Amino acid sequence: MDSGAALVAVTGRLTLGRDVERLEVVVDELLKQGQKKFIFDASALDYADSAGIGTVVACLTHIKKAGGDMRMAGANARVLRLFQMTGVDQLLSLYPTVAEAAS
Repeated sequence: MDSGAALVAVTGRLTLGRDVERLEVVVDELLKQGQKKFIFDASALDYADSAGIGTVVACLTHIKKAGGDMRMAGANARVLRLFQMTGVDQLLSLYPTVAEAAS
C-alpha cells in the first residue's frame, strides 16, 4: 500500500458505546498528526447500528473538513445493505478490497 493512507480496521460490531467512541478518537488523533488519507478496512465488520453508521459519516465529515479523503473497503453484503438503506453509500467511496481502495 503506497498511498500514505492510514488503514483503520473497523471490526466486529460498530455499535453505540465504546466501539464508536474509539473509532472517532482514532480518526481525530490521526487528523491531528496531519494524516489526510484514510482507508477504513471493514472486511471484519460484522454489524453496524445507526450509531455506528452515524459515526462513519461523522468521521467522513471530519476528514473532508480537514481536506482529506476517506475510502471504505471490504464491507460485507449486510453492511453494504445498511449503507444503501441509509443512503450512506452515496456519501462514501466503497471498494471491494483494501488493495483497490489504496490504488
